[in-house]
Amino acid sequence: MPSIDYSLYRAKFIKPSQRRLFADDLQPWEFFFRALEERPNAQPKEGYIWHIGKLELFSEHSGTFKIGRTARGTVEKFDESSGDFLEEEQETSPYTHCVFDVRLGLIGIARKAALAPDADGIAARVRQILSKALIVRRNNISVEIVPIPDPEDFLKALDSAYQVTSFTATFGGPNPFDADAYFQRPQSRLLSVAGGTRGKTQIQGANLDREVLQSLTRSTASTGNKATARVKKKKADKTVTIKLEGGPISVGFDKDAHNQKQVLTEITSRYLQVRAREEVPDGTP
Repeated sequence: MPSIDYSLYRAKFIKPSQRRLFADDLQPWEFFFRALEERPNAQPKEGYIWHIGKLELFSEHSGTFKIGRTARGTVEKFDESSGDFLEEEQETSPYTHCVFDVRLGLIGIARKAALAPDADGIAARVRQILSKALIVRRNNISVEIVPIPDPEDFLKALDSAYQVTSFTATFGGPNPFDADAYFQRPQSRLLSVAGGTRGKTQIQGANLDREVLQSLTRSTASTGNKATARVKKKKADKTVTIKLEGGPISVGFDKDAHNQKQVLTEITSRYLQVRAREEVPDGTP
C-alpha cells in the first residue's frame, strides 16, 4: 500500500533582545498562530510563489494547513482535435499537508517530491513564508523551523559508555517553553540579553553523570539543537566523539487511509517520547 511520511520540526519565534517601542506583547506561540492566520506568501525565486492554504483547526491551539507553490509550466498532452501531441503552458500548484500545535511549537510536514527532495526543503519554505507575516516583521521576530532528531542512539551510546568526559550542546534564543530549567532555558536568556543568535556550552569532568546527560540530551533534541560528547566506549579504548544530529523524526502513514488529526496525535506522541514526558504540562507557553 502507498505510504506518506510526516517529518517533525520545531517552530521557533524568537523575540529580539531590544524590543521596539510599540511591539506587541505576545508570547512566541501567539506569534506562531497569528502568522499562520495571516497566510502570507513568499517568492524565493522568479516564477515561483509559495502559499499557505486555509487553516483547519482541531482546537484553539492545533490544526492543519496546506503549503504549496504556484508556477507557470509546460504540460505535454494529446490533442484529440488535431490528433497530435502538443505542449501547453498552464499554471501548476503542487501542495502538501502540514499539521501543527502552537502550544508545543510543533509542525509535522508531509514529504512531497514535487515540492522538494526532502521535508527540509519544504520546512525552509514554511520558514520563509511565516517570516513574511506582518505580525512577525512588525515585531522583528526571528523565525526558525528546525528538525527534531531522534536522540535514542545518542542516549544509548552515552548510557553504555565506560566514561564520558565532556558534553557540548548548542542553543538559540528563548522560545521553547519546556526547555530544561537549568541548561537550555537560562542559556537562551543569556544569549538574548547579550544580543546573540546562537551559542554553545560545554561541561567537562572525569566521568559525567549519565542521568543529567540524559535530561540535557532530551531537552537539546526537543528544542531542535545539537549535542556532542567525548566518550570511552570501553576502558582500554581511545576517547571518541559521538554526535546528536541527523534529519527529523519521520512517521509513516497509509497514504489513502490516514487523516490529519491522526497525524498530529502520532507526531505529538513521538515528541513527548523525545521529552520523556507522558503528558503536556498544564498551562500555555
